[in-house]
Amino acid sequence: MHARRLSALLALVAAVGVPRSVAAESWILQRVVVAGQPAPGGGVFERFSIEVLPVVAPVNSHGHVAFFATILRGRTSEGYFRATGRRIDTIAAQGDAAPGGGTFSGFGRHPIPALNEAGDVAFAAAVSGGKTVEGIFATTGRRLRAVAVVGGAAPGIASGTFANLDAPALNDRGDVAFLATVRRGRETVEAIYLSSGATRSKIVAQGDPAPAGGAFAGFGVPALNAAGAVAFAAVVEGRAVPGGVFVASAGRIRMLVGAGDETPIGGIFAKFSERVALNGAGAVAFTAALKEAPIAQAVFVVEGGRPRKVVAIGDAAPGGGVFSHFGLWPALSAGGAVGFTASVDRGVAEVAAFVSTATDLARIAAVGDALPGGGTLSSFGLYPALALSPSGGATFATAPSASGGGVEGIFLVPPARAR
Repeated sequence: MHARRLSALLALVAAVGVPRSVAAESWILQRVVVAGQPAPGGGVFERFSIEVLPVVAPVNSHGHVAFFATILRGRTSEGYFRATGRRIDTIAAQGDAAPGGGTFSGFGRHPIPALNEAGDVAFAAAVSGGKTVEGIFATTGRRLRAVAVVGGAAPGIASGTFANLDAPALNDRGDVAFLATVRRGRETVEAIYLSSGATRSKIVAQGDPAPAGGAFAGFGVPALNAAGAVAFAAVVEGRAVPGGVFVASAGRIRMLVGAGDETPIGGIFAKFSERVALNGAGAVAFTAALKEAPIAQAVFVVEGGRPRKVVAIGDAAPGGGVFSHFGLWPALSAGGAVGFTASVDRGVAEVAAFVSTATDLARIAAVGDALPGGGTLSSFGLYPALALSPSGGATFATAPSASGGGVEGIFLVPPARAR
């Protein structure tokens, strides 16, 4: 799987902290879905996670939330769903007909969907009994379409065919960016593609020249905005920087920041997170490991071509203590708010979810908090992660503790203007 391979290549960032004072504010949690709740079509929701991956439930400005779940005692065992207020609809379930023939046979290998402002959802799925074994699919209103399928031609790579597909990103025009493994004869090549309308085009592939020299060797999960720009982290081989954060737009790839570049807090960037976040203004958020700096790691946003620190290890955390470790994937709103999960030393809560704006830093949920509908937030799961809508609403998943206590579910914090 791309995420595992790139984790080894990039040595994903593990920690970061936070400065700034925090305005006291009461954040309202809303329950999206919890284990044991009735599922559409019968049965009950069982789990929302796959053990080796974070739970990411994207949310849009209307409060729609897309998520993966397994089902007990239903007509299907797993699927993708969309919550709209108190209503939950099935987007695609195991056993449903797949576009182009066959039926969906599994979603657990790729359990992270994408969602846009219209409520459309993109996802990867396995297929049985058809002309392909796997594909990227997306909804447009009530219509479900195939974006790309294994065995299909891979444009831009001579004699290439798609061999593996993963990690779709969806924008408001219905464009989909995704990771692909392309088979070319006896070799395979990793690549990022963009599907726009009926056209699929290669953004970048393993072996392509990198902007600062060398050749691309591996890619993180792509992020996509409404203008069609694609941001990604990548490993580079050869006599050049060993990796960096890049943006592809209008047929050109730019390196925003590379390993060895000076950071705004001293020292140099050493390694970058597998996943980056991109908003409509072109800002990009990422985590980075630093070298020869006052701290080891931090979260940054690149705006106007310049990186600025959002949070860093050792910074004061809301409610007391200092940040000591951060979740794998930062999130970014249209207005530039950055969402993240973190562990805290010497604080009231050991792990919590936070949102940082240009003026404030707020803790929106923490281990030990009471959850709506009853129960306590005992854990954010093995890989805590946060999703942000363009308007700043946040979603996160909770899980039982190691002893089995607590609630498993997905929760929403509405943006400030909705509270």
